[in-house]
Amino acid sequence: MTKALTQKDIKELRYQCRMGYVIPFFIFLFGTIFSIMAYETYTNLDLSKTESYSFIVFAFLVLAFIVSNRMNHKYYQDIRNNRKIAERKTLQRKTLRKDFEAGSGNMTTLPHNNPMKEFIRYDFIVDNTMYRVEKELFESCSEGDNVCFYYAPKSKYLLTIEK
Repeated sequence: MTKALTQKDIKELRYQCRMGYVIPFFIFLFGTIFSIMAYETYTNLDLSKTESYSFIVFAFLVLAFIVSNRMNHKYYQDIRNNRKIAERKTLQRKTLRKDFEAGSGNMTTLPHNNPMKEFIRYDFIVDNTMYRVEKELFESCSEGDNVCFYYAPKSKYLLTIEK
């Protein structure tokens, strides 16, 4: 069963593209800087520096574009197709546990001894896999219920879980 993507789903898929923008930017930035530094250090050629610099910049720009496109092309296809796939699965078990925020406390002997911040984590276990869910969904479902998982078809990214 397929449905159209909501604005929230599109926003989530675009959010997943962020590493496909950050990593190529750093490839371009550091690759260009180190290549120009190495070129100036190790060459004695009488070529025009602006021509060789522009070639280095262009080469890393093309490389960054290719890396970005390869990292994000499945998300782009999912947004362009505007569809999501629904799968019905049976809820095996619900778990509720106390967890702690990473880096929120200070357990040293200093005078500002702060305890870790705790929160309640709500999880579903479906097909022997644990999924974190919101409190409202956790409370509305019981073990053995059918839940609907919505996936993006190309990237297989889990968009939402509904009862």
